[in-house]
Amino acid sequence: MSGDMEEVVVKPRNYQNRLVDHLTKHNGIVYLPTGSGKTFVAILTIKRFSQDMDKPLENGGKRALFMCNTVELARQQAVALKRYTNFKVGFYVGEQGVDEWTRGQWSDEIRNNQVLVGTAQVFLDLFTQMHLALSSVSIVIMDECHHGTGRHPYHEFMRLFLCAENHKALPRVVGLTGVLLKGNEINQVAKKLKELETTYRGNIITVSDTEEMENVMLYSTKPKEYLITYPSQERVFMVTQSINSQITQFFATLDLMDIGVQPVRRSKSLQSCRDPQKKSSVKQLFNDFLFQLQEYGIYAASIAIISLIVEFDLKRRQAETQSLKLMHRTALSLCEKIRHILVQKLRDMTDEDDDPDDKVNTEDVILSFSTPKMQRFLQYLKKTFANKDHKDISCLVFVERRYTCKCIYGLLLNFIDSTPELRNVLTPQFMVGRNTISQDFEGVMDRKNQKAAIQKFREGEANLMICSSVLEEGIDVQACNYVLILDPLKTFNMYVQTKGRARSPNASFVLFASELEETKISKQISQYRTAHAEIAEYLKYRVLERFEPEMYEVKQHFQDVIQPFINKHGAVLLPSAALILLHRYCQTMPTDAFGFVIPWINLLQEDECIRLYGDCARSKYVVSIKLPLNSRLKDIIYSDPMDNAKEAKMSAAFNACKLLYNLGELNERFLPITMKERVAAIADVHFEHWKKYGDDVTAIERKENVKTVPNYRTNCPAEFYDARPRVGELCYAYEIFLEPQFESCDYTEHMYINLQTPRNYAILLRNMLPRLAEMPLFSNQGKLLVRVANEPLRVVIENTEQLELLHQFHGMVFRDLLKIWQPFFVLDRRSKENSYLVVPLLLGADQQKRIDWPLVTKFQRLPQAEKSSVLQRKQQTAPRPEDFEGKIVTQWYANFETKRMVVTKVHRELTPLSFMEKNHQDKTYYEFTMSKYGNHIGDVVHKDKFLIEVRELTDQLNFYVQNRGKSSAQSKARAKIILIPELCFNYEFPGDLWLKLIFLPSILNRMHFLLHAEALRKRFNTYLNLHMLPFNGIDYMPKPLEIDFSLKRNVDHLGNVIPTEDVEEPKSLLEPMRTKSLEMSKGSLEITELENSWQQYMEPVDLSRKLLSVLPVELDYYYKFSIGEVAKMEKIEFQDKEYWTESQFKMPKGNIYDNGTPTKTNANLAALMPESPTVQGAVKPLAILQKTVSGKHITPAEQGEFLAAITSSGTADVYDMERLEILGDSFLKLSATLYLANKYSDWNEGSLTQVKSMLVSNRNLLYCLRDTDIPKKISTVLFTPRYTWLPPSISLPHNVLTLWRENPELANMIGPHNLRDLALGEEESMVKGYCNDINYKSFVEGCRANAQSHHAGADFSAEVNFCVGLVSIPDKVIADTLEALLGVIVKNYGLQHAFRMLEYFKICRADIGKPLTQLLDLELGGSKMRANVNSTEIDGFLINHYHLENNLGYTFKDRGYLLQALTHPSYPTNRITGCYQELEFIGDAILDFLISVYIFENNTNMNPGALTDLRSALVNNTTLACICVRHRLHFFILAENAMLAESISKFVHFQESQRHRVTNHVRILLEEADVQPTSLDLDDYLDMTELNNALKSISQEEQNDQPRGEFNMSTNVDVPKALGDVLEALIAAIYLDCRDLQRTWEVIFNLFKPELQEFARNVPINPIRQLMEHRHANPLFSSPIVEEDKVMVSCQFTCMEKSIKVYGFGSNKKQAKLAAAKHALQKLSKCDA
Repeated sequence: MSGDMEEVVVKPRNYQNRLVDHLTKHNGIVYLPTGSGKTFVAILTIKRFSQDMDKPLENGGKRALFMCNTVELARQQAVALKRYTNFKVGFYVGEQGVDEWTRGQWSDEIRNNQVLVGTAQVFLDLFTQMHLALSSVSIVIMDECHHGTGRHPYHEFMRLFLCAENHKALPRVVGLTGVLLKGNEINQVAKKLKELETTYRGNIITVSDTEEMENVMLYSTKPKEYLITYPSQERVFMVTQSINSQITQFFATLDLMDIGVQPVRRSKSLQSCRDPQKKSSVKQLFNDFLFQLQEYGIYAASIAIISLIVEFDLKRRQAETQSLKLMHRTALSLCEKIRHILVQKLRDMTDEDDDPDDKVNTEDVILSFSTPKMQRFLQYLKKTFANKDHKDISCLVFVERRYTCKCIYGLLLNFIDSTPELRNVLTPQFMVGRNTISQDFEGVMDRKNQKAAIQKFREGEANLMICSSVLEEGIDVQACNYVLILDPLKTFNMYVQTKGRARSPNASFVLFASELEETKISKQISQYRTAHAEIAEYLKYRVLERFEPEMYEVKQHFQDVIQPFINKHGAVLLPSAALILLHRYCQTMPTDAFGFVIPWINLLQEDECIRLYGDCARSKYVVSIKLPLNSRLKDIIYSDPMDNAKEAKMSAAFNACKLLYNLGELNERFLPITMKERVAAIADVHFEHWKKYGDDVTAIERKENVKTVPNYRTNCPAEFYDARPRVGELCYAYEIFLEPQFESCDYTEHMYINLQTPRNYAILLRNMLPRLAEMPLFSNQGKLLVRVANEPLRVVIENTEQLELLHQFHGMVFRDLLKIWQPFFVLDRRSKENSYLVVPLLLGADQQKRIDWPLVTKFQRLPQAEKSSVLQRKQQTAPRPEDFEGKIVTQWYANFETKRMVVTKVHRELTPLSFMEKNHQDKTYYEFTMSKYGNHIGDVVHKDKFLIEVRELTDQLNFYVQNRGKSSAQSKARAKIILIPELCFNYEFPGDLWLKLIFLPSILNRMHFLLHAEALRKRFNTYLNLHMLPFNGIDYMPKPLEIDFSLKRNVDHLGNVIPTEDVEEPKSLLEPMRTKSLEMSKGSLEITELENSWQQYMEPVDLSRKLLSVLPVELDYYYKFSIGEVAKMEKIEFQDKEYWTESQFKMPKGNIYDNGTPTKTNANLAALMPESPTVQGAVKPLAILQKTVSGKHITPAEQGEFLAAITSSGTADVYDMERLEILGDSFLKLSATLYLANKYSDWNEGSLTQVKSMLVSNRNLLYCLRDTDIPKKISTVLFTPRYTWLPPSISLPHNVLTLWRENPELANMIGPHNLRDLALGEEESMVKGYCNDINYKSFVEGCRANAQSHHAGADFSAEVNFCVGLVSIPDKVIADTLEALLGVIVKNYGLQHAFRMLEYFKICRADIGKPLTQLLDLELGGSKMRANVNSTEIDGFLINHYHLENNLGYTFKDRGYLLQALTHPSYPTNRITGCYQELEFIGDAILDFLISVYIFENNTNMNPGALTDLRSALVNNTTLACICVRHRLHFFILAENAMLAESISKFVHFQESQRHRVTNHVRILLEEADVQPTSLDLDDYLDMTELNNALKSISQEEQNDQPRGEFNMSTNVDVPKALGDVLEALIAAIYLDCRDLQRTWEVIFNLFKPELQEFARNVPINPIRQLMEHRHANPLFSSPIVEEDKVMVSCQFTCMEKSIKVYGFGSNKKQAKLAAAKHALQKLSKCDA
C-alpha cells in the first residue's frame, strides 16, 4: 500500500486535491498506481465528510468506515489514520472476537469512535445484525476494492444498499485500488471494469490528463525491465530419483495408515472427500520439499529438508493421539534418511570423507549442486553486487512458495559466507505470509519474527529480502532499487504489484526464465502491458465529469438466485453468511472437550435429487445438512436444486437458518439465542418475584449487597402475642417440669432432690398452648428433661393489685435473681410480643397446685445483701437452723455478694469451734475463718451454734450443650463448703425454686422456636391435606427433641455454648504419586511483558532463521515452550494390547478396597459390614422411596424436625438445619430437573442446566422464602441471655421504642452506649414503662451526636436488634432453611407431597392439567422422535448389548433409552434417539438424590460437613468415570472421535494401575470442567481474562484476541467427562425404562457399592482441604477473576522450596478453586515422590 506514508506526505499533491473534490460530490473508485498516495486521498476525503462525526447517532451524528481486505492492511490503515488525523479511530478485526460482541459493546464503540477501521466481514455483520444503519454512515472507504466480486464481503456489503429503505441517505462510497482487475482477468477489460463501477455505484476516477499522468509516474514507478534466461536442460542425479521414489512409497503407506476418526473434510465443490487435514498437511510438506529439489537443486534441498525435520518433530510432540504421533514419527525418520542421502551426495565433491560437514558449504559445491536457474540467480547477485556499498542496495526477491523463502535464505547465508566479494555487502532476511489466523503459539512467534525482519529491512540492517507473494498487497516496504522475480509470475496483479515495488529512480525489475519459456514470458509481459494500456485507454475518456451507473444497472448486477431474507426488525440474513451462522449456532450447543459440534453437510446423488424434486433437478446440485444431535432442528434440511455445489451449500444453510429463526433458535438479529435471552424469555414465568427485590435474573453483574446482612422483624408465636393476663378473665398456667436424667451421688444429690420438689413455677398467659416436645438440657450434674404441662391450671386473677404483684415478681426474677437486666429495660404492660408472666406454684393442702401468693408478696424485690458489724449481730437473735434449711445465702464478708449458694445441709452436730476435715485438720472452723477474714468480720458472736453446708450456684445460663470437660471427683468433693451461719446473708428465698429458675431462660427461648415449628408443622400438613391423618391431628404427640450427636459443639468454662469454630487438624504429606516424571508448571512461565507473556531470554531460538545450526536441545525447548510447559508427562508408550474373547467385558470381582489399601482398616470393621450378596432385590429399600410409593409408610413430620429446619448452625444448638438441608438440596435439584425437562423438552441440555442452576440458586430460594413469613421464625443467634435476649413482658422504654417506627433514620444511629446512658430510675423502669422528658431529650441528642463522633457510620444493629425485635440473617441461611424444610417433608412424606411444596414456595408452578405430583412421569423430548422406530433399527447400533446389561445388572424393556444413553454428541449416524445429553441432565439429578437419601438415612453419626464431602466424593465426575470404566461401560459408548478414544484409554490404563479404586491419586485428576471453562454462555462472549493471562495476547492493538473454538485443552484432561455423563445417562435410561426409583436405586447401589462402603469408613477430604492441610504447601488462592459465566482462580504454593502458580477454571468460584487445588496437588504429589 501507499509507501509514501513513510516519507510523511503532508502537503497534498495537485492531482490528489482534484480527486478529493470529485469524491465530495460523487461515489468513485480511485485508481492510482502503487505509491501515488491513495491512502492520503482517502484521508482527505474523510476529513471533508467529518461535519457530523462528533455528534451521537441519535442526534444525527455520522460515522466513517474504512474497510480493508486483510488484517495486516487494516492495522496499517488504522495506524496511518491515527498518525495524520485527529479522529478517534476504532480498529476491529475478527481475531478480537468482535463476532461475539453484544449490541451494548458495539454501541459503546460506535459512540466513542468516529472512524471505524477493520476487515470487511466484521462490518458486513455489523450492518446485517442492525448494530448500525447505513444512514448513520457518511462515507465508506474500501481499500483494495478490486476484490469486490463474487461473494466477497465488499460485494455483499454493496448489496445491502439495495436492502436499505428508499428515503434514507446512503453513504458516499470510495474504492481505492492500484490494480483494477483481479488476478488474470485481462481478456475482457472493459466488461470487468464496467462491473466494478456498477458494484460500487460510482466511476473509476484517475488523473485527468497526460501531463498529470506523467506527474503521477514521477511520484510512482518506472523501473527498467530485464529478462535473464537460463538453460533448460540439467543433469538428473540418481539421488533425485531415489528420493522421489521413497516419498511416493511413503505416500502409499500413509494412505493406508489409520489415524483414527478425524473431522470429515470435503473439497470446495463437495464432490470428493479430501484427506483428513492431518495427512494432507504431511503430504503438502513433502511436495514442497520435492518442489525445492526440482527447482533449485540438491544443495537447496539439503537445507529444505531440515525445515521438514523441525516441523515433523514439533508435530510429533504435539500429536493429540498415539496414532498421529506414529504417523509423524514415520515421516520424521524418512526425512532424516533423505537428509543423510543428500549430505553424502554433497560430500562427493570434497576430497576427504572425514571432513567436517561445513566443508561442503563452498561456492563450488553450492553452484555445482544447484539447478541452472539457481546458478544464474547466484551469478547475477555476485556480478551485480560484488563489493558494492551495503547501503546502496535494497533488493526484493520474489518466490512462489513459503517454504522456498526459508530454503533460499539458508542457501544465501552460506553462499554469501563463502563468496568474499559479497561477504560484507549483502545481508538477507525473509518474510512469508501468515498461513494461520488462529492464535496458536507458533502464529504468535511467526508474527513477532516477521515484524522484526521487516523492521531490519526498513532500517537497512538487511538489504535483501526474500519474500513469498505476501508482499504483493499491503505490506509496506520502502522504495527498492532491485526487484528480482525468481519464480514465474502467475497473474497480472502480481506483475503490477511487484513491479510497483521497484520504486527508486533507475530501479531494475529482473525476471528469470528458462530458455524454453522465453517467448512465452515475453508474450505474457507484453499482454500485461497491453492490459495496462487498455485500462489507461478505458479511463482516458472517463475523466472526472461522467455519469454514474444507473440504478437499473445496479439492480441487475445484484440479481441473485437466492434473495436475502429480511425480518420485521429490519435485520438482513444474507445467503452468503448462512453457513458461518450455522457454525456459530452449533458452537452454542453444549458439548464436552471432544464433541465436534458442526453441521454435517452432504452432496446428494442425482437419483436422490430427482426423488426429492422431480425431473427438474436432473443435473442440478442438491445439498443436505444435518445439525448436531442436540439441536432443536432434528430434520435433515435440503437446498433448492442449484447450478453448482457452492450455491447449493449456501441454499441449504440459508434454509436451515430460516427454519432456526422460525423455531426461535435465532434472535431478531439472526444470531443464536444466547443463554441470557433464553432466561429473559422465561423470567416472567419463573423469576418474577425477583423484581420485587429489585433484582433481575438476566443481570450478569449481580448487585452484591455490600450493605450488611439484611434485617428481618422477628415473629412472635401467636400463642405469646397479646397474652398478658387480664383481671377477671380465665388464664392458663402451664407448669414446667424438670426431670433429672442422672444418678444421685454426693456431687449431684442437691440438684437431684431440689429439681423434684413440688414447689415449681409456671408461665401464665391468656392463650392455650399446643403440646410441645420434651427438650433436653445439660447442667454440670448431667442431663435433664424439660416438659411443659399438657394440661394447664385454670386461674382467674381477681383484682389489679394481684396482677401488679405478679408483674413485679416477674420483674424481680429476671432482674435480681437471674440478673438478665439491662439498665434500659422496663416492665412492659402493653400486652404485645411475649407478654406472659412467670409465676411460682405451691402444692396446697388439697394436693392441688396453685399460685404461691405469700412468696409473690414477700419477694416483690430480692433483699440486698449487707454487712453486719459485731454489735449488730450481738443485738440480733441467734440464727435458727430451720431458717437456713434449703435457702439461698451469700457470704457478706468476702466481697462474694455475687456468689449465691444453696444450703444443702444444716450441721447441728458441729459448731464453729469444731476441727475442720481434710487439709486443715489442725484448725477449727473459727480459727480458719478468722485467720483469713478476721479484719472483715471482727469476731464471731455465736461460737456455740450450728454450721451450714452449701453449694455454689452456677453462673451458666445457656444449658443446651453437654459440658464435655468433666471435672475430677476431687474437685467435685471440694465443691462442698461449710460456713458459719451468722456470717452469711440469708435471702430466705426457697432454694429449690431458685435452682429451677436458673434453667428458665434456656427453656423460654426453646419454647419460642418450638411454637414456631409447631405452627409450620400444622400449616404444611394442612396445605398437603395430611392434617386429617390421625397421628397428625388431635392425637399428635410430639416426640422429644432429638440431639444430633454428630455436631461438634464447644462450651466455655461455665458450660455456656460458644460459637463453633473449625477444629485445626494436623497437617499431612500427600502420598507420593507413582509414574509420571517431574513437571514444571505453566504458571512459572508467566512473566508478563507488554507484548508477549514471556521474557525475551526465555524465547526459543527462531527456528526458521537458524535452520542449519539448530541443536536438538533447542528444538526440544521450542516444542516445550510452545506447549507452555517445560516438561510434559511422559505419554504411556503405545502398547499393542489385544483383549481376546470377551475378557474386555469382565469386571473386577470382590471387594476391591480390601487389601493393600492406603487406608488403615480395622480388622473388626469387616464384621460390621458383611458383604451382602448382590442378588436383585436384596438391596435395602430406601425409606423415603417407600413413603413415595404408598401412604402406609408415611411418618408424621415431627415438631423437632421443623425446629431443626429453622435453626441455623450459628445458634450452636444440639440440632440444626444442615443435615436436612443436604436432603432438601438434592430433592430440589431433582425436582427442578424433572420440572424443566417436562416443561421445555425441546431445549438443549446447556440451556436446561443454566435455568436449573438459577431455579435452585440460593438467590431464587431467598426470594421465594422472603415471600412468606418464615424468615421471621428462623433461629440464627447464639443464645446469650445476658447480652442478646429480651425476657418476656419486658421492653425498652415505650417512647424510645416508637423511634424505630417514627424516625427510622435516628433509630439507625442508636448505639448500645446510648441505651446504657438512659439510666432509668426505679419508677421509670418498674412502674411507668417510659423514660421522663429530660432523660429522653438527652438520649436523642446523644444519638444524633454519634454522627459526629468516632461512632460515625458504625453499624450497631448486631448489639441493638434484640431489643426491638429485629434479627439479621444472612441470605444463605434463608435459602438453606427452605431446603431444610423441604428435607423434612421429603423425609417423612415422600416425593409426591414434597413436589407439592414447591408450589407452596412458588419455586415451580404447575401447568394446567399437569399437577406437580406427576413430575416423576416425565416424557422425554427424544422419545417423540423414535415413536415409530422398530427395535431392529435400534439394535443395529447396539453391539453385544447383553454384556452391558449384564454388567449394569439391568435388562431394558425399551432399548431406545439404552441407545440414547450411549450416543456421544460426536456420533452423527444415530438419528433415531439423539445423544445422551438430555438423559445425562436427568440422570445426574436422580443419582445425586438417591445417593443423598442413602447417606442421609445410613450415616446418622456423621456430621453434615462430612456428609457433604461424602456425597461429593461419590457423585463427582471422577468417581463416576472410575465406576463406568470398572463396569466396562466405556466399550459401548458410540462416539466417532479419536482424541476421546485415546483419552478414555489413557484413563482406563491409569485405573488399571489403581486396581479400579478411587484412590487419592485418582481424586486429583483434572476433569474437563477443571481445565476448560465449560461453556454456559457463548454469547456476550467474555474476554476470557484467564486465557489472556495464560496466553498473553499478541500485541497492543489486539489486547482482547481470543482463541475461539479451536482452543482445545482436551490434551490436559485426565478424566474425560463423557464417562461420567454416560453413567448418568444410563441411570436416567434405567429409570425411564422401569419408572421405579427403588429399582433404579438397586442398580446404583450395586454399581457404587465398593465406594459406598469404603468412603463411609474414610470420607475423602476434598482437594482444597487436602491442599490446605499439606505440610509444606502454604497455598494462597487469588480472589476469583469473573468474566460473565467463567471464573478463574489462581493458586500459589510452595513445592520443593520453589513458589509455583497454577490456575483453575470453572463455571463458579467453588469449581474454579477446586480445579486450582487439584492442579496444585498433582504437582505436589510428584514432588513428594
